[in-house]
Amino acid sequence: MRFILLIIFCINIASADCMGDVNFDNSIDTEDIIMMVQHILHMNIMDTISFQNADMDGNSNVNIYDLSRLVDIIMESEECNGFTPIDLSLDWETEQDVSYFDSELLNQVINENIGQMQSIKGIVVIHRGKIVAEEYFNNSFMSETYNIWSVTKSYISTLVGQAIDRGYIEDQYIYLNNIFTENTYTNQVTIEHLLTMSSGWPENWAYMYLPNPLNTIINTALIWSPGSSWLYNNSVCHLNSHVINELTEMSPRAFAMENLFPQLGISDPYWADDQADIHNGSYDLHLTLREMVKLGQLYLQEGHSLNEEVLSMEWINEATSPQINNWYGYLWWLPGVGYLAVGLGGQYIAVIPELDLVVGTHSTTQSTDAYTDQLLSYIYNQIVPIFDFEGRVNDRTLYLDQIREY
Repeated sequence: MRFILLIIFCINIASADCMGDVNFDNSIDTEDIIMMVQHILHMNIMDTISFQNADMDGNSNVNIYDLSRLVDIIMESEECNGFTPIDLSLDWETEQDVSYFDSELLNQVINENIGQMQSIKGIVVIHRGKIVAEEYFNNSFMSETYNIWSVTKSYISTLVGQAIDRGYIEDQYIYLNNIFTENTYTNQVTIEHLLTMSSGWPENWAYMYLPNPLNTIINTALIWSPGSSWLYNNSVCHLNSHVINELTEMSPRAFAMENLFPQLGISDPYWADDQADIHNGSYDLHLTLREMVKLGQLYLQEGHSLNEEVLSMEWINEATSPQINNWYGYLWWLPGVGYLAVGLGGQYIAVIPELDLVVGTHSTTQSTDAYTDQLLSYIYNQIVPIFDFEGRVNDRTLYLDQIREY
């Protein structure tokens, strides 16, 4: 036995949480062996959740036969039949067995805390690709579509990434003078500047009502050197839609209907457009809550829907990494744990890849800053820890005070 354990001690096979992953660290390795041996020898009795994954033959007993099976899995490098990327074109499945986490505490947080907030409309919690909690409040319902507001920006970021992946756009470092009319300003601004809110153009709140928003924005004087500072800017972000329209020769919606929406099970969404008939690149995409959070699951699944690559992992890494500051990527917010799509009033897609966790919320547009601050606190300080079985993110510094949808 000691000889076998010594051999196994050098083996570390990565896999998903599943049968044999006794300590729920997303790998089947020597630590699982040690926990099982200690249990069998009555040195350290496993809790109920670990016991379920250690009971390899399902006979409600953990013994030498289960240990032998675990050794075989490691030695043969078998893949674990646990969570794998789901087919996002299908509707969500609901997890029937919620015994592996503290479901009572989760329900308490949702119904007694979040559910009592006046502006909340809905919340869905997805773990390992399945819904583990879903509730609707204040006369809202599952099939209700709503304006996801600036969560649209994270969808636009995805479409730009797809256009680069598919060769329509060379890369995000192209200067806008190669796409639009050349002038003093487009010679200095790149697509990346649009994605990182660092173009140097001022906000123009009337952009959706201008006869020619593109020409108006790109002929406005810069207020700082592109890339030198950050300013949340809806009108400039909207230029990403014009980039897609110009270089793919498709409207953002048409491009999404070919490359993104069907892959996410989104059939025929309403998406408002500007006076030039270009869909709003900053907000005004309307989805159900279940549809909206599909984007978060796509990113969590490293751009795949089942076995199909919808978006490259290279883009996901860039989009969800700090760019101009510590809390913003390519139209994704970085709260310190995972990444976050943010819409006015409390429309959120919180993605925590380390925990295979996605949380989505729908709120009324008239929500206050105090409400959104509290909702984010509930998500990150109460819901996330429920699924942090091994303390992977509990020591991270949160930047929730930086998150604002303007």
